[in-house]
Amino acid sequence: MSFQTFERWTIRCKIHKVHAMEIGKIREFTVISAEETGHFVRLNEIEGETPDELFMPHLRNDPARSQELKIGQTIEAFVYQNEEEEVCASLLLPYAEVEEFALLRVVDAQGFGAFLNWGLDKDLFVPSKKQKTPMNVGELHLVRICYDTASGKLYGTTKYESMLETLDFYFQEGDKVEVIPAEEHSLGYRCIVNRKFIGMIYHNEIFVDIEFDKEYEGYVKKIREDGLIDVALQIQGIKRLDESQSKIIKFLEDNGGSSSLHDKSSPDDIKEALGMSKKTFKNTIGMLYKSKKIIINKDGIELTKGKKL
Repeated sequence: MSFQTFERWTIRCKIHKVHAMEIGKIREFTVISAEETGHFVRLNEIEGETPDELFMPHLRNDPARSQELKIGQTIEAFVYQNEEEEVCASLLLPYAEVEEFALLRVVDAQGFGAFLNWGLDKDLFVPSKKQKTPMNVGELHLVRICYDTASGKLYGTTKYESMLETLDFYFQEGDKVEVIPAEEHSLGYRCIVNRKFIGMIYHNEIFVDIEFDKEYEGYVKKIREDGLIDVALQIQGIKRLDESQSKIIKFLEDNGGSSSLHDKSSPDDIKEALGMSKKTFKNTIGMLYKSKKIIINKDGIELTKGKKL
């Protein structure tokens, strides 16, 4: 890298400190020049703002991927501050951005803090004072990514409860959300909602096998005063019954038009076959019977298609 290029890089990195709001975020850039050790990239212009230019070093463990970039190519990159306090970009993308939550695994633990894998070359540091309980190597923890304005560094915390009450919710009851189960509690599973919020799915409303760190489709039931969100994995209200009717009809069609399930079947049998509660099942087959779509008899239920009523 020439002195002029280095000077250009340093000046731009220092200027970009004014835009600290970008640190810790994934942004869209355009590659504008190639250097021996990396590329200069320009933040795709945001209306009313002057686009920033950053240096993006070649990936340490995959330099070929960096070298394949073309001038003018549009890429997604992560904005961070390096050890020299220069703001740079990286082709590696983390599992979560600043002010988001993620379920992360501890790869090293010391008296002063722990280091968690979050998808980057450099692990995420969680100081001891930011740990709700001491972390041990191999454990999974629900962590919020934070930005320290004083140092410009990113860090993680599991002491996030007080932050939840200040969050601005952009959805309302009944909205569809992305749900990722992260911790099991006595009442249910604490989960990440749309990556930025924390919710709870209650045991008595779960009718599928739950896996940690797997994404599910959920629905907002209630936004609580403490900043937590009550979430259901099934659609609520009349829409839920409409969906349940379609599910039962398809289940019957896939099983030759009939099933031994009925209103006396055990909740476990209904849950295993249809992924719904017994209450929902009974209400739904009642609606299907009234609309003459199924027959209910001592042997179970069956479709009325082709049958005389």
